[in-house]
Amino acid sequence: MVERPTRRDRIPVPVLAALAGGHDSAAANADADAPRYEPDWVRTLFTLPELLRVLDLTPTLPTTSARCVPSGHGGVLGAQQLGQQVVLAERLAPGKRLHSLQTVFMRGGRTDLPLEIDVERLAGGRSVESFALSLRQGAEQLSRAQVMLAADEPDYHRFDSPAADVGRPADAEPVRRALLPWEAAIMPRKASRQLDLWTRIPDAPDDPTGWRALVAHTIETLAIADGMLNGGITLPPRAELQAVVLTATVTYLDDLDVRDWHLYRVHTPQAARGRILGRGELRGADGGLRAVFDTVNLVRPLRTRPGQAVQAGQAVQPGRAGQGSAGQAGQ
Repeated sequence: MVERPTRRDRIPVPVLAALAGGHDSAAANADADAPRYEPDWVRTLFTLPELLRVLDLTPTLPTTSARCVPSGHGGVLGAQQLGQQVVLAERLAPGKRLHSLQTVFMRGGRTDLPLEIDVERLAGGRSVESFALSLRQGAEQLSRAQVMLAADEPDYHRFDSPAADVGRPADAEPVRRALLPWEAAIMPRKASRQLDLWTRIPDAPDDPTGWRALVAHTIETLAIADGMLNGGITLPPRAELQAVVLTATVTYLDDLDVRDWHLYRVHTPQAARGRILGRGELRGADGGLRAVFDTVNLVRPLRTRPGQAVQAGQAVQPGRAGQGSAGQAGQ
């Protein structure tokens, strides 16, 4: 097993303060007997029922209204936006399920403002349907997604490539994973840039659309922190950190039920030019493949304007270009 690097050896103390999103050490110590947070500088500020209420969208055309869950930095979570895009797409195309979701993030937005999702129908037919979904606050566009949905087709040929080394949830360490208010457990590392995370959401409603939305929410949260902790990213002394997701893609391959244990296997094969690439697979307890995904993330010292003071805990200024994700300083 590869030994985990010490977090405080990798990330300067002021950065940890900025990433904490307003949580102090007293709050962290209040639940010291509970499973540890992973990563330990972020806390989840919402419950599963609160997240489900925000994901529960009623389509109206050409624009659908939406709301936000709270975030430590005050910006709109990229993870939340992915989940909302899944729900809206499937409710726009009854009888079809989401096949693929591709999202580009432009701005961070603000959680205290309402969201609007503009819908553009790109193609439709018996087997396939496609939409472009633009999430905005006023004139500021936060993200744009292209989604493809497909009707069920019969299996004329079927095979899988189950992973033999997924292990068992019982072999993993229970943790509270940041931004995931449900059961999670981390396997011992097999490689320095591979995260194996088991999750189960026993309280999720019996709703396959909601399950796919929760998967999309989950995948956005995984690669940035893991790449920072285990990829050797070096920051200048006392630097404040800007960390955002730029793009996210998820493709759903087979049925899944998030009330059962699933393994998210995430690789961070490269960090270069201020970007972290994350690639992952979602597998069932049997090792079978359920979905694949990737994210491209930006990590760099915070850029400040001349004469602008930067204080710990204020590393992110929501609404500025390029700060639109759950990876953003505290996600």
